[in-house]
Amino acid sequence: MSQKSFRAVGSLLAGVAVVAVVSACSESETVDPAVQRALDSVLTADDFPAGYSVVTLGKDEKKTIVDQFDDSRRDAEVTPASCKSSHEAPSDSETGSVVAVNGQSTLSQSVSQSTESATGLIAAVSGECSKVTVKLTAGPAKGTTAVITSADVQPATIEGFDGVTFRQVSTVDDEERQGLIGRFQVDGYLVTVQAVKADGSMPDRASFDATVAAAVTKAARG
Repeated sequence: MSQKSFRAVGSLLAGVAVVAVVSACSESETVDPAVQRALDSVLTADDFPAGYSVVTLGKDEKKTIVDQFDDSRRDAEVTPASCKSSHEAPSDSETGSVVAVNGQSTLSQSVSQSTESATGLIAAVSGECSKVTVKLTAGPAKGTTAVITSADVQPATIEGFDGVTFRQVSTVDDEERQGLIGRFQVDGYLVTVQAVKADGSMPDRASFDATVAAAVTKAARG
């Protein structure tokens, strides 16, 4: 995985983690059936749009993303304060996830157990929470302030399961990065798909929509 694509994934995860339950890539040998379903529900190489190749993150890359995620959830100052997620982050070992890259474009998916409702997923990026300011107060990015704006929030239903898709813009030090995010509740599991480009521009909508549909359908089949 290129460093540009890796930074794009890490940047988006760090922002999204503040307002929703997401996790980085993981591997697990757990035998818990509920956890195993999450691990087995991730997409394979054949499930992604043409041109995308699944990549394996190295140990150091995983650690960087997980550190960003944990710091932003645990120690971030979020304004408005009511927009900071009250849900516990799932363990990395209990989260199924995959990353696929096509040039500068990255698609990622995660699946984890969650009690969050579809209504809650929409509320997390709507109203006063459609624009939040996040200041990291711990970790390697301590002192970083980001303005995260969610727009084009669209409730959606796939295979009978409700969720939301939206566009998110993260601005740090006047540098703007755009992404597309979809979150769906499927039988007690949160299915998340994210699309970014390494240069921060808007990712391809058609590839994103196809991946969201494939991710929800696969999770629904259990």
